[in-house]
Amino acid sequence: MKTISNQELAKIGEDIAASYLTNGGYKVLCRNFQTKQGEVDIIVEKHQQIIFVEVKTRSYHSIQSAVDNVNYKKQLHITKTAQVYCKQNPQFDKYNTRFDVIIVLYDSYNDSYSIKHLPDAFLPIADEPY
Repeated sequence: MKTISNQELAKIGEDIAASYLTNGGYKVLCRNFQTKQGEVDIIVEKHQQIIFVEVKTRSYHSIQSAVDNVNYKKQLHITKTAQVYCKQNPQFDKYNTRFDVIIVLYDSYNDSYSIKHLPDAFLPIADEPY
């Protein structure tokens, strides 16, 4: 059984998710986009749609735990960060936006990973016009 720190696991998970998205025909525009409002792990584009992706990596097989961590507060931070990204990148004004969650599960016994992609995992939270 291999031991990996949470920080290493998160980085590996984001790398796996980015590779998965690229292989699926998505174009990675940005990784770890940070503002004072929060962070978006991966921003991709496909079919004139901008997708803001939250990646959750777990070393145990609990998809529900990972999904639960993308709670209202986290969704609000992602939404606000997405707004900043869109304002800074007006070339995407006509694009639709979407919010996905990718869960990467690490099996330490087999040193293997599996991916669960949840497209349209949540709607933007509009505490101000979006």
